[in-house]
Amino acid sequence: MLKSGKRWNVLLVTYNPDMVNHDSTTYFVKFDGDTIVNSHKYCRVFQAANAEFNNKTLNGFVREDSLVGLYFRNLEGKEGLIYKYNLNIGDSATIMNVSALGDSISYLVTGIDSIQIDGKYKKRYTLNQKHYEYMPETWIEGIGSSFGILNCGLITTGGATRLLCCYDNNVLIYKNPNYQDCYYSIHTALHSVVNPESDINVSLGTKKDIFIKSPIDNYVKIFNSYGMFVEAIHVLANQEYNLNVSKYSKGIYIISPSTNLFGAKKFIVY
Repeated sequence: MLKSGKRWNVLLVTYNPDMVNHDSTTYFVKFDGDTIVNSHKYCRVFQAANAEFNNKTLNGFVREDSLVGLYFRNLEGKEGLIYKYNLNIGDSATIMNVSALGDSISYLVTGIDSIQIDGKYKKRYTLNQKHYEYMPETWIEGIGSSFGILNCGLITTGGATRLLCCYDNNVLIYKNPNYQDCYYSIHTALHSVVNPESDINVSLGTKKDIFIKSPIDNYVKIFNSYGMFVEAIHVLANQEYNLNVSKYSKGIYIISPSTNLFGAKKFIVY
């Protein structure tokens, strides 16, 4: 997995508050450059909005243990196993994806077959999470998850991530058969809200506090930038709710009100 020169194109779909329209963007991931952290050798993980990796950002670090699997370490120093190697049908696998909230996820391996990649047959694993049997995830040897190289276990409700393509030194070696292209970008335009009193209000308190105010009693949902559901909050009408985000990983989050209101808001944890 850590072979130098690989690049992954990942599709990110985020549903807008009307739950009909959605935005689609493609981002790019690569592992490049070695570094030592706590005596372990890691590769740096970079992400960018284009295949040339202009204005790339450091997203974390990965290291591989050939007997165990692939580990991801975020910029806050939290590490978790995101791929477990040497699995068989019926095995269970516990992973911890610290690129999201860092919760442990339990998988059951329900199928193994093979797929030809770059002239060689590679194993393809089908995995299921309990309660999400209708949404299986696949891991392809040397390619990664069908949800995207770093998105293992991210079953989403407010959106979705999908691996589109994998390149080796700019040569296409894998293309998701469910998509025609390796790049998508769609941005929808929603009607603006006429009545400003139907909006929720979000303001910044301290670095770790977000204040939320709603004109009606409301269950507000929080999603991360991958469209993954984080939590739901009961906000009472016209009462300011103090949301402590100290437990959140760094990144962009979306606050989506109930269907009685419009105007999803964003905030950044840094």
